[in-house]
Amino acid sequence: MVTQLVGLFAACLLAANALFQLALAAGVRWGNAAFGGKAAHDDGSLPPRYRVMSLVSAAIMGFLIMVVLSASSVGNTRPMDAGFVTLVCKGATVLFALNTAGNLASTNKIERWVMGSATVCLTISFGLIGWVF
Repeated sequence: MVTQLVGLFAACLLAANALFQLALAAGVRWGNAAFGGKAAHDDGSLPPRYRVMSLVSAAIMGFLIMVVLSASSVGNTRPMDAGFVTLVCKGATVLFALNTAGNLASTNKIERWVMGSATVCLTISFGLIGWVF
């Protein structure tokens, strides 16, 4: 039951972040809260290269949602190979830890506090699923 709650929590955080990245890719003017706030145009939108990066990021998060739901046996997700899921969860733990360091170093308050908090929670969630459960 705890594994399912952790997995569902992580999936919800990933979905929220994926929606944020999709909005950035679509041109929503929230670019100051992403990529260290340094990539945004004066109007807050991102240049095309960063929009593509946001789109790729959203796709990766979609994949991680499937992995974490499979790993935590939430819903009717298609079961994945346990070794593969464990490896992906461990890798995601490291990547989210590095992402957290970048978010906490940002000068933008939204990126530091909101995104930093989200990536701390994702680091812990994937760590629990990959190493503990």
